[in-house]
Amino acid sequence: MLSEWEKWKQSLGETRPWHLLDEAAKITNKLKIEERMSICRACPEFISLTTQCKQCGCIMKAKTTLKNAECPIGKWGKEENAQ
Repeated sequence: MLSEWEKWKQSLGETRPWHLLDEAAKITNKLKIEERMSICRACPEFISLTTQCKQCGCIMKAKTTLKNAECPIGKWGKEENAQ
């Protein structure tokens, strides 16, 4: 059985904050970034004031720019990267 800490770490996926420094890890498609942010803004787990996700704690304005990032509750990410 996983501890709460281990569950939280799993919810982060494989993307890490230092990936923001790697230009190759970023999405250049502004429409894709805005599509992800739109999904986040409509989500009850989104904190508008800080643009953070309650599930993973990430700043979504940053996380949505990363190619391999994914929503911790599966609303965007893996599926779109597989296409």
